[in-house]
Amino acid sequence: MSTRLVYVCEGGDCSEKGSVELHNELKELLATADPEAQNKVRKYPCFGGCEFGINMTLYPDKVFLSRLSKADLPAICQYLIGKGECPAGKTGVVPADVEEIVWELLDTGF
Repeated sequence: MSTRLVYVCEGGDCSEKGSVELHNELKELLATADPEAQNKVRKYPCFGGCEFGINMTLYPDKVFLSRLSKADLPAICQYLIGKGECPAGKTGVVPADVEEIVWELLDTGF
């Protein structure tokens, strides 16, 4: 399995909605659920989907999750360790062009 990068937005709007705490809690959940899983949880400056935050991307899966809360973390954690699906209704929220820009940036290593 290749390493999956999990980026949690830490832009102003998402931070105000609790993204820093969400980031920290997801890291803890993953460490407990499957310490061997190759998921790296990182903060990202801003995805540009501020009105839809808290936002998170799963890369290289190219899954863009929006309107997240701590209640979504168990499902995300299960998805990341290969034992479940992403939470329903959290994908396809931001405009397609916003997602495409994010994927282009991540594909280039930015």
